[in-house]
Amino acid sequence: MTRASQIKSYIRSRFPRTLAAYQQVRHSFTAPSLETVFTEIYHNNIWNDPESISGRGSTLARTAVVRAALPSLLRDLDTRVLLDAACGDFNWMQHVRLDVIKYIGVDIVPELIADNLERYGSECRTFVQLDISRHRLPRADVILCRECMIHLSYASIKRMIANFRKSGAKYLICTTHTAVSENLDCPDGGWRSINLQIEPFNFPSPIQLIVEDPEMGKCLGVWRLADL
Repeated sequence: MTRASQIKSYIRSRFPRTLAAYQQVRHSFTAPSLETVFTEIYHNNIWNDPESISGRGSTLARTAVVRAALPSLLRDLDTRVLLDAACGDFNWMQHVRLDVIKYIGVDIVPELIADNLERYGSECRTFVQLDISRHRLPRADVILCRECMIHLSYASIKRMIANFRKSGAKYLICTTHTAVSENLDCPDGGWRSINLQIEPFNFPSPIQLIVEDPEMGKCLGVWRLADL
């Protein structure tokens, strides 16, 4: 037995309650991984929408504007490969006509990706399970990140944007709420609207803006990743 093992054994035998309390406190300060957070959301259907496990924002009714505008936008951006990060359950995206554009959907929930592969996978459409804030991303021309950052903490968003920049993609299409005048942080798996053009993100003006909901100021902005 090593010296470290001997010490741990001694503490367990002499101070079992103290050790249990210490482990409980330690666990409370250890944030769960993004995979754990969003897998629990998936398994428990936290968003509680009857049409889409990914929530109301992924319903056909709430994506009508995006579905109509996205094909021409992708053509304007000379898109050959589109990376959808995160793709969710593919509820609305399956209805977007991509023609010859290769589609790669990525999400952190293993069961979700397995289901998407079985139901929607094809020669030009694939799905990959990974953490978009940490893992190496598949090469693409354009990254679509719709309604993802609104569920992430500032720290996770910062890592994700840095990862997007390293990916080699040229453009980012991302949700932003122009009516928000002050951003707030939230835990991973939470929710709030964010405006990417103000602190702490300070994105430049988008080169193009698709207005999804004028009343809420909800938009899809297009940015060159080299400018972020």
